[in-house]
Amino acid sequence: MIRGFTKSNRQIAFAVVLILIWSGFLSSPALPQNPPGPFDSEVVGSPMIFDGEFIWISNAGSNTVSKLSPLNGRLLGSFQVGQAPRGLAFDGENIWVADGGDATVTKLRASDGATLGVFEAGSDPVAVLVVDGNVWIADHDADGVRKVRASDGQTIGIYGVGESPTALATDGENIWVLNSGSGSLTKLLASTGESLGNFPAGDSPTSLVYDGSSLWVASNDSGTVVKLSPRDCEVLASYQASDHASQIIFDKTNLWVSDPSKNTVVEISPNDGTLLKSVLSVGRGESIAYDGTNLWVADGSLSYIAKLNGATGRIMGTYSLHGPPPHAGPN
Repeated sequence: MIRGFTKSNRQIAFAVVLILIWSGFLSSPALPQNPPGPFDSEVVGSPMIFDGEFIWISNAGSNTVSKLSPLNGRLLGSFQVGQAPRGLAFDGENIWVADGGDATVTKLRASDGATLGVFEAGSDPVAVLVVDGNVWIADHDADGVRKVRASDGQTIGIYGVGESPTALATDGENIWVLNSGSGSLTKLLASTGESLGNFPAGDSPTSLVYDGSSLWVASNDSGTVVKLSPRDCEVLASYQASDHASQIIFDKTNLWVSDPSKNTVVEISPNDGTLLKSVLSVGRGESIAYDGTNLWVADGSLSYIAKLNGATGRIMGTYSLHGPPPHAGPN
């Protein structure tokens, strides 16, 4: 026994620890690492996003979308959506969810999770992107993209692209569609949907991001990230990120790429492709998001997520998505 540390002291300390854990100020211990193994190499949409205030993640198994605090990972709510939710997007006030199983998109009010509408979205919506008051939806099975008005969900146009579109990005004027089936990029004029061309995107492309000046495509089989000009898709550079490259995001300074085959996330300089750090994640970390300071990594089953220090890569906590029963927010 430590001298001077009485039974009463120990009881008080224990109570304080319990309160901190219950409140979310102390994270749960890191979950055991899953061994590398088979994984879905086709990332569809962005199942985890940061809306500027909260982390949102889609749960295909329970047909819900969860809202978490970036401060302590506490589950703030789970909200019922359509079948097999995948990609998410934020329009400034609302969360848009691609419900692949229902061929719909669901509009949730971000403040309380209330369902504001469910709208037609083709046959297999997997990714969503909000640009200038409109929602763009990648329809994986129909090889097309649908543009709907964010205010009321009214379809404005449907545009043909390459085979199996899985990811969307914008450079401000154009919509870029990553077609995993045909290994290509389609460039659409955002104002009209006019096709401005189809360009090669390499083998097994899985994810796409725009960094403010260049497009980046992650290729799963080769583990490379390719830098492209948004003007004509000229290849500007190609860098080896890892053995595989599942999802790529931009944190306003550097790129992050997940490799679920190695349970790692790597940070890369967009200037010269320098590997800045490789971080051992939790589980088969496939989905990643950045909250302005820290990196969030979801395991392949989307059953729990990890919060990593953006500067050091240290795991700050792991958090379960299994909280209170899902519910729909009040209208």
